[in-house]
Amino acid sequence: MAYSNIILASCAAAALMLTGCSKDKAPDTDAPQTLASDANATDSEPAIAAEQTSLESDSGAEPIAVSLEAPAKLEDAVVETPKGPMKVMVVMDSSGSMWGQIDGKSKRDIAREAVRTMVASNPDIGSAGLIAYGHRRKGDCKDIELLRSPGATTPLPDVVDKLVPMGKTPLTAAVETAANAMKIEETRATVILVTDGIETCDADPCAAGASLEARGLDFTAHVIGFGLSAAEGRQVACLAEQTGGKYIEASNAGELADALSTVAEAVESGPPEAATATATITGPESVEIGSMFEVTWDGPGADEDYIDLVPPGYTKTHGELSYGYTEDGNPVSMRAPGTPGDYELRYVWNAPQGRTVIANTTIKVVDAAVAIVAEPSIGIGQNVLVKWRGPNNDGDYVDLVPEGYTLTSGEKAYAYTKDGETLTLRAPGTPGAYALRYVAKASDGRTVLKTVPLEVTDTRVELAFNPAVAIGKALVVDWTGPGTKGDYVDIVPRGYKQTSGEKAYTYVTDVNPIELKLPGEAGEYDVRYVLQSADGRTVLKTVPLTLKDIPFDVTPSKASVTVGETFSVAWAGPANQGDYVDIVPRGYKETSGEKSYTYVQAENPLSIQAPGEAGEYDLRYVLQSSTGRSAKAVAPLTLTAAKATLDIPASVQKGTSFDVSWTGPANQGDYVDLVPEGYTNTSGELTYGYTSEGPTITLEAPDKAGAYTVRYVLQARNGRTVITTKSISVK
Repeated sequence: MAYSNIILASCAAAALMLTGCSKDKAPDTDAPQTLASDANATDSEPAIAAEQTSLESDSGAEPIAVSLEAPAKLEDAVVETPKGPMKVMVVMDSSGSMWGQIDGKSKRDIAREAVRTMVASNPDIGSAGLIAYGHRRKGDCKDIELLRSPGATTPLPDVVDKLVPMGKTPLTAAVETAANAMKIEETRATVILVTDGIETCDADPCAAGASLEARGLDFTAHVIGFGLSAAEGRQVACLAEQTGGKYIEASNAGELADALSTVAEAVESGPPEAATATATITGPESVEIGSMFEVTWDGPGADEDYIDLVPPGYTKTHGELSYGYTEDGNPVSMRAPGTPGDYELRYVWNAPQGRTVIANTTIKVVDAAVAIVAEPSIGIGQNVLVKWRGPNNDGDYVDLVPEGYTLTSGEKAYAYTKDGETLTLRAPGTPGAYALRYVAKASDGRTVLKTVPLEVTDTRVELAFNPAVAIGKALVVDWTGPGTKGDYVDIVPRGYKQTSGEKAYTYVTDVNPIELKLPGEAGEYDVRYVLQSADGRTVLKTVPLTLKDIPFDVTPSKASVTVGETFSVAWAGPANQGDYVDIVPRGYKETSGEKSYTYVQAENPLSIQAPGEAGEYDLRYVLQSSTGRSAKAVAPLTLTAAKATLDIPASVQKGTSFDVSWTGPANQGDYVDLVPEGYTNTSGELTYGYTSEGPTITLEAPDKAGAYTVRYVLQARNGRTVITTKSISVK
C-alpha cells in the first residue's frame, strides 16, 4: 500500500460550547448528563469580502463539490498518492476568524509564515496538496475546494498566501473530504489539524474521528490548538484521542511553527510505543447530588492529567460528567452529578500514546432533602442552569451572591423555586468566587438552607475583522464571547470608554458573524464586545479599526438642464443601501427636504428628474451610514425655465370637441388641460390630455358657456407647474 499523509490546517474563531465533542464544563450529548448540563453553540464567519484568487495552471487545482455526508467521488479531483516519497494534503482554514490577532498580527499572516517555515524545515512536505475552505463565500458550510494537487509545481506557500479569510468553518466536512480523497480504507493516512477554534457547521469532529479511525486502514489525526483556551482545546483534542494522535497547544507564531515541526517529525517516525504508568485515587464512598467533594491522587501528574467522574463501564476519555486537573492541586475538587446512582472516579493520564485510564474507584451519589445542582464554574455573563431540591415554600428562591455573603437581600441574581425545577440565573460580569444558595421563606424570615460554590471565570473574547477598511458598506465581524442576551458589538471613536453613544452596534444573540454599518467619517475607531450582565455593561474586548476615505463624485451629463427634464448623472461612491443622489437649492445643507432624488444602486450613470422651478441648484451624493446621512460630493447645476406653445381656436361651441397643437418639454406626465378662467390648481381640471398622446390633443368643451383657459402643465419631481396658458371662449 502507498503511505499517505494529510495535513489539516483549520483556524476557526469562536468560543463555542459543543457538547458532543469532548470534555468541557458541559458533557457531550452521548454521555449521561448532569442535572444542570447546558451548551451554547454559535457560528463563525468572515471579516470582509474575499479577494479574487487566481492560481497558476500548474497548481493542479480542481474544484470539488462537498457535503457533510462526505463526497462520493473526491478521488476524481485528487492525484492519488503513489508509492515512494511522502505525500501530504494540507487543508487550510480561511474562515473569517483568521482575521483575529495574536501579538498584533493576524492569524492569517501567522499561518502563512508557519507554512513557509514548515516547508523550509521539512522539504518533503513542500509537495503537499492544498484544500481550503471558507475562502470564497460567506455563510456556506460547503465552501471546500481543492486548490493544489499533491506534487504540483506551484510552491505550496505561494498558494496559501493567496487565501483571504471570508467564510465559515466546516471542520468536520474538511477532514472527511481529505480522508475520502486519500482513500483511507486502502492506504495509511495521517491528518494534522491546526485549529484556532471548533466546528461551526453543526457537525461533530469527535464522532468523525471515531468513524474515520474505524474506516481507515491505519488512520491517525494530530491536533494543534492555535490560540485556544483550555476548555476549547479539550473539545478538539478528542479527534486526536480517537485516532491515537497527539494534541499540542500553540499560542503564538513561534509555538505554531514548532508544533508543526514536532508533528511532522511524529508523522515520519510513526506512532510512539505505548508507555505505561500507575496511579491511585481516593475519594468518599458516597456524596450528595450536586455537592462538592475532594479526591486525593498519586500518579504521573503530567500536563493535562485529570480525575473524572463517569458512569460505570464508561470507556471514552471525553464527555465525562465532572473532572478536575491534577495540576490544580492535590486533592482535586469535583462536583457530584444531579442523578443518584453508582459512578466511577478515574485517573486519566495524558500519555505519549494519548489519554489513558490508569486507575479507577467507585463512588455512590445519593439524594438529598435540600440540594443545588449546577456546573461548578461558568463564564462571566452566561446563564447558570440550576436544579434544586427543597421545601418549595411560597417565596423560596435560589440566588447568586459573592462568596461569604450572609445577607438575604442584595443578591447578584435570583429566581423563585415556584418558577420550575430548573432555574436560570445570569452570572455577574466580574470573574471571581461566588455561591449559589437555597433561601427558604418562613414566618420568621428568610433562612439559607444550602450553599454551593460557583466560580465565575473570564471568557475568551475575540473580534476578527479586516482592521483597515474603506467607509461604506458594512463591517463583517467574526466574534467569540459569552453570547448572552443583551451582549453587543459596537463601533466607537478610538479610546471611547462609555457604553452608550456608540456610532454603530449590533446584538450578538445567536448570530455569527455579525454585520455593522460603518460610520460616515474616515478616522480611527474601536470595535468592542460589550457584555450585558447582572453588573450592567462591561467592555470585554477592544480592537482598533481604521476607516479610510474613498473618492465620492457626482457629474451631471450637462451643467444646465430644463426644469422637469430627466438627465443622467455619473457617480462614484460605495452605493450603500440608502445612498442617493439629490437636487437641492444652491448651498442647502440639510439631508431632507430635497427637491428631487434617486437612490444609488447598480446603475451608473443613473437618471434623475429636475425640479419644476428654474434657478441655481446643487447636485449631491448623500451617504447613508450608521451615523446618519451626509453629503459627500456636490456639483453645481443650473435649471432653466421650460418653454411651451399652445395653438387653439379662439372659441368653440359648448359640448363639442376641439384640437390643441402644442410644443414643450413633453416630460413623462406632462399634460394639456382646460380649466375655468382664473383657476390656479393643478388638479380638478374639466378635461385634459397627456402630451405623450402626440403633438395634437383633443379636448372636450364644457356644457356651460363662458371664459376658459387651456394650459400646458409640466410634471416635475417636486410637483406640477403651469408653464404657458391660452384663453378660449365657450359659446
